Amino acid sequence: MRRDNIVLVGFMGAGKSVCGRLLARRLGRCFVETDDMIVAREGRPVPEIFSRDGEEHFRALEAEAVELLRLKSGDVIATGGGLPCREGRMEALQQVGTVVWLRGDLRELCDRATSQGQRPMLAGRSWAEIEALYRQREPFYARAHLTVDTTGLGPDQVVARLLGQLRDTHAARL
Repeated sequence: MRRDNIVLVGFMGAGKSVCGRLLARRLGRCFVETDDMIVAREGRPVPEIFSRDGEEHFRALEAEAVELLRLKSGDVIATGGGLPCREGRMEALQQVGTVVWLRGDLRELCDRATSQGQRPMLAGRSWAEIEALYRQREPFYARAHLTVDTTGLGPDQVVARLLGQLRDTHAARL
């Protein structure tokens, strides 16, 4: 398998963090989360950044994180759900490594996301607004090199499918 970065993208609740950690462990790689990079830089949690400084400030911090990802080699990287959803971002991520979209049923994704803590992009939104946000982001996610459907799967199953696709893809490039 080529030793480049593996970049996980997808909507909130897709399993980017959980599956990313598991994948990194299985491959003996480091795990990097862009939200953690931002929290470390800012010294405060993501919900506080959103509430105090707004979404645009957070998106600017994500742009800085993408630039820092260019320095990474051989890592598994989990992005925030909105990170690839700006013009030019998916292309920048594709230069960093193999981009994998963890896709899933929207209701299941939202159930997972809300069970795991505060999500600024879901707070106070109606179902119609959440669905519109997902539909807006979907075309960006669809530019990923690979797609793994997480619907109804546990993290071990997702990682097994992901590893299979990575092996098939990288073997075809040889």
